[in-house]
Amino acid sequence: MTMQLPKIAVDNNITPITKRTGFVQTAIGGTQCRTCNIRGGCLIEQIKQTHEHSFQVVKNRKELSKDEHVFYGGDDTNAIYIVSRGSLKSYMLMENGEEQILDFYTAGDVFGLDAMGRHCHISSTVALETTVICKLPLHELQQRVLDQEFFSMISENLLRDHNQMLMLARKGADGRLASFFMNMSQRSKKSNQSEDEINLSMTRRDIANYLGMAIETVSRTLRRFQDSGMLEVTQRKVKIYDFEKLQIIAGTQAIC
Repeated sequence: MTMQLPKIAVDNNITPITKRTGFVQTAIGGTQCRTCNIRGGCLIEQIKQTHEHSFQVVKNRKELSKDEHVFYGGDDTNAIYIVSRGSLKSYMLMENGEEQILDFYTAGDVFGLDAMGRHCHISSTVALETTVICKLPLHELQQRVLDQEFFSMISENLLRDHNQMLMLARKGADGRLASFFMNMSQRSKKSNQSEDEINLSMTRRDIANYLGMAIETVSRTLRRFQDSGMLEVTQRKVKIYDFEKLQIIAGTQAIC
């Protein structure tokens, strides 16, 4: 389950961070927050603004390499996480040892919520590329923090879960792939990126797994979409030209 939060104004000065082996602890509102790529669309920033700096939470920041795990299914629960830059995927291992992809996370998404109220994580989460994440320890989520930001986060997660169920239960190959591109476009827009240019860090095999399709079906459907002039795919970059047509193909989606 994931979440994107609305933007709030913060310092727009962006500077690179150096790669580290562990989480860097920074008081909220410190240098790391001010230079974050999300620029205010972060759960921790929302908490800071809501509580007027009276709630001093520690923000732990880490750069992950591609294929590096944040946690595995069965690991003890101690935090939820926010994506500052890059992307990840969550998955579970089925009885036959095969991977079932549950979701993808991009800048501004909150993940690890599957473990809240439990003693361990249900799924595993791994970086798809060089990725920066921030950790919010669960013990820092005091009762007074569980207000509008938290309930909005839960609502967004339920919304995305409903759309995933709609897609898998009632849509064919075209509808599933169109829904996927619409979803990725919306996430890109919320993270202050172009909504008509999507960078896909995941492989076609991952996309096929997530959508419950064969990889050959994904490739054939992509070719049809390109031949129609609706979009163009160059390696892992997707340029959308006809949002209206894509929305019609995507069909019904849960919205609020």
